[in-house]
Amino acid sequence: DLQSGAWMGRVERHLQQASPVAFWLRAPWNELLLACGVANSPSVQVGRDGWLFLRADQGSPQSFAQRRAARAQTFAAVRAECAAAGVELFVSLVPNKTRVHPEFLKSALPADATYATVLAELQAVGLPVVDVAAAMAAAKAAEPTRPLYFRGDTHWLPFGALVAGQAVAAAVEARCGASLGPRGAVQLGPRTTFQALGDLVAMLGLATADLPWVDGRRITVGLSLTAHSFGELREYYSVASADPALATRLDGTAADAPVWLVGTSFSRENGMPALALALGRPVRLFGENGAASIAPMAKALAALREPGAKRPGALVWEIVERGFFEPEWAEPQFSSH
Repeated sequence: DLQSGAWMGRVERHLQQASPVAFWLRAPWNELLLACGVANSPSVQVGRDGWLFLRADQGSPQSFAQRRAARAQTFAAVRAECAAAGVELFVSLVPNKTRVHPEFLKSALPADATYATVLAELQAVGLPVVDVAAAMAAAKAAEPTRPLYFRGDTHWLPFGALVAGQAVAAAVEARCGASLGPRGAVQLGPRTTFQALGDLVAMLGLATADLPWVDGRRITVGLSLTAHSFGELREYYSVASADPALATRLDGTAADAPVWLVGTSFSRENGMPALALALGRPVRLFGENGAASIAPMAKALAALREPGAKRPGALVWEIVERGFFEPEWAEPQFSSH
């Protein structure tokens, strides 16, 4: 490594990005720019009232248009495999934070038809799709001052997860509720609560640090007053059976769940418990971080192919709007073996 120069490359990157000297020079500078109202981040857009947004919410229209055939083929392939297994497929289309809370942007974004285009493509092939953006718009109209997404994070609040879960559950119940078995008496189970920073705060380059994980979740805290001011209450809910004799915790691992959720990090951010609560039934989660949701779908399809596997009555495919700009959607691959 020393002779090839690879070692020096690693040392150089460490000095530029990870060394304490670089960290404590860069963080105060970024915080000074933020205080002056001229924060410049390649990945984060600073909005009003301390709201932060992901720049990747706005992708390339040309790239999106070029992937139209790939999207159509992928939707058809996944639907065909689910139909062959006797499973009803639903798509839960999760809107970007910029689409749900544009009122906190400092300037209006260019017109973006990504969400409407995908919605129309799914409807055109007759694939059941849940318009989560419409459900959230209705929730905002009913409670205008209640946010659905975190101020400093890309994900939804528990309230946003509940709105989405209720919308998805209503669609599943309307189409194939009878085949899912009876609803059970479920209730909220143990809750984990802590104060932490969102992913966008860390991406902004402020003075932050990661603490040990709680329930499998990393906690990011502020090391300066500026970073600390972005702290928000994080609440993670579980769902349990209301029947003490069963004492069943619906944690997303039930192999015989009548509904499978192929999800993203939004599913882990209370999305799965919210859906289980709204359905009144166990939900098996195939979830991975990343908005594209291609990798977890591959795992779910592999599980459907397993001999003797207990197949669900419905499979919900959660895809985040910005995920269609990620590399996975350039050439989605699902092996049939």
